[in-house]
Amino acid sequence: MKKISEKSIDNKCQIFTPKNYVKELLDSIGYRKNITNKTILENSCGNGNILIEIVKRYIHEACELKYSKEKIKIGLEKNIYGFEIDEKQFKKCIFNLNHIVKKNNIEKIEWKIYNEDYLKSEINIKFDFIVGNPPYINYRDLPSEERIFIKETYETCKNGKFDYCYAFIERSINLLSNEGKMSYLIPSSIFKTVFGKKLRIFMNQYLVQIKDYTKEKIFDNALVKSAIIVIDKSCNTRQVCYLDINSDYKIYIPKTRMKEKWIFSDEFNIGGNRRFGDYFQVSHVVATLFNKAYVISKEIYDDIEGYYKVGGIKIEKEIVMSTSSPRTWRYDKMEKIIFPYKYINNQLIKFEEDELKKLYPGAFAYLSQFKEDLIRRKSDKNSKWFEYGRTQALSKIRCEKLLISTIITDKVHVYKLTEEYIPYAGMYISIRKGNQKYDLDFAKKILESENFMNYINKIGINISGSSLRITSKDIEGFNF
Repeated sequence: MKKISEKSIDNKCQIFTPKNYVKELLDSIGYRKNITNKTILENSCGNGNILIEIVKRYIHEACELKYSKEKIKIGLEKNIYGFEIDEKQFKKCIFNLNHIVKKNNIEKIEWKIYNEDYLKSEINIKFDFIVGNPPYINYRDLPSEERIFIKETYETCKNGKFDYCYAFIERSINLLSNEGKMSYLIPSSIFKTVFGKKLRIFMNQYLVQIKDYTKEKIFDNALVKSAIIVIDKSCNTRQVCYLDINSDYKIYIPKTRMKEKWIFSDEFNIGGNRRFGDYFQVSHVVATLFNKAYVISKEIYDDIEGYYKVGGIKIEKEIVMSTSSPRTWRYDKMEKIIFPYKYINNQLIKFEEDELKKLYPGAFAYLSQFKEDLIRRKSDKNSKWFEYGRTQALSKIRCEKLLISTIITDKVHVYKLTEEYIPYAGMYISIRKGNQKYDLDFAKKILESENFMNYINKIGINISGSSLRITSKDIEGFNF
């Protein structure tokens, strides 16, 4: 059976569930009492952290019921299932489970633990319990053949850039019995990402509880924030119990409100009845897809008459513009960007290769140093090798604008740029056509307000530390 690339497994999958969260997962679905005749599945078991606790609880319950060693052995073989794709971890898991039963004087078990890819396995049993911590692998890190298989097989992954765990969640819900319960430790980004919408709709019908670790870093080497979702196939509740574990904040949210992003608050976006996006447009900046070739920091160039000299190459000033990212602007670092285009009457004009070489030989020579890397980019279909990888922002970016980061940490920083600036990171805000009521200074004041920060804290996606990721739609959707 074909496995995911070793790189993906080594870097992304080998993150095991800490013991206290293992207990929380099992307690969340009531896996403690009346479990000896119930089936349970752990579908990404690693070295066995969760299965070890499952086996301990099973043996404890069976001993309480005065089961014989033989009856316990039969029950363990019949009711406990697991999958692990990595052979090394699979063997560790079996070793760890055998150690547990040996300590309890139970004969060697024929475990129903499989060294297989769960997503491709043919298992079709309906389980009473499913528990797990599925691999955290984003779309970018999945091999192309894996992407194709998942898109073709799993409904929640048909469109867009899904995370690997989406398929695990879908398959596991489908493998639950009519009264089955499931708890999963998942990245909390699932609640708000654009490409997670189809999965959220699928989960919502059976979801009963969310335990959100908003300020807690569960995995030392992982940047994502995590949450436990609890699914109950037998429960037809119209609301979801949301609990912020780190603040003891608790709220019951009607499922009818959980359509786009899942916002866990009653007080959300109540600033006013004017929508920011009706007056201002929020867009993504240019994407060169290889900044090293285009962006020139002040530390590496000499400013001479008519040129910026980098190394031994003189780049014509006429084809260079000022640039910035939210980070470099914040720390007052001056940067320039090679701009292999021209504007005539505010219309973007592209160069032919020979024309660029003739008019700007210095810039052409500088870019040619990176030609192989530039060719390897996943650029727009019609982009020439010396052009930016994405061109969608170029036609409208030549205007006065505000610059804001997609990552907000503690405070919103907004920077005002003149039309000559071509930013290469973050998002830019411009005045929407027809808006004669509010200017960019007013927009800056709104975005730096306490109300907007409170809004971001609710709608943003938690990432490392106290940082939140926001989108252009989030900003445009703010009411003031």
